[in-house]
Amino acid sequence: MKKIFAILALASGTAFAADYISVDVDNVIGANGGANSTAQYLRAGKDIGSYSIGLQSRTARVNSGSDDGLIINSFETTVANKNVGIAGITPFVGVGRDNGYNGGAGYNYGLVGATTGAKVGPGFALVGVKARVGSTETNMTQQTVVFGTYSIPVAKKVSLNLNASRSDRSIQENAFGLGVGFSF
Repeated sequence: MKKIFAILALASGTAFAADYISVDVDNVIGANGGANSTAQYLRAGKDIGSYSIGLQSRTARVNSGSDDGLIINSFETTVANKNVGIAGITPFVGVGRDNGYNGGAGYNYGLVGATTGAKVGPGFALVGVKARVGSTETNMTQQTVVFGTYSIPVAKKVSLNLNASRSDRSIQENAFGLGVGFSF
């Protein structure tokens, strides 16, 4: 709960063009015998000058296999400089914290990635890729995620999000979901 309040406090500061909060739920299908889960995301973004700050909290409940009922939580923060990029592709760096199963042994990791987006039809399409780099974990969990979101406006500052992602390397999953976004 403290994380939610921290994100809301950050996102409710001075208004900038790309400020948003979104709540999304994905159906996650484990690949190669991996467990299925339902993942809930709370995301927030804020532009401060030429920098874009992103926050993401992900909580998944495993729905199958020997891990049925276990809870997995992670928190990531990223930063991108909007003046750095090529052909509309903006790189970012970040850090994350994986809290382990049911709050067990957690670890920290680094992130690198890039995003691009464009207005498509009535909405906005965003695609990107991110990878974990470095870790405090003894045997580093490898993960690369390719993701996409199509946000369709339903009111002046409210949008419906259609999400898809694919995770590869140590964590192999496909996810599809819906969410709602609020901009201010």
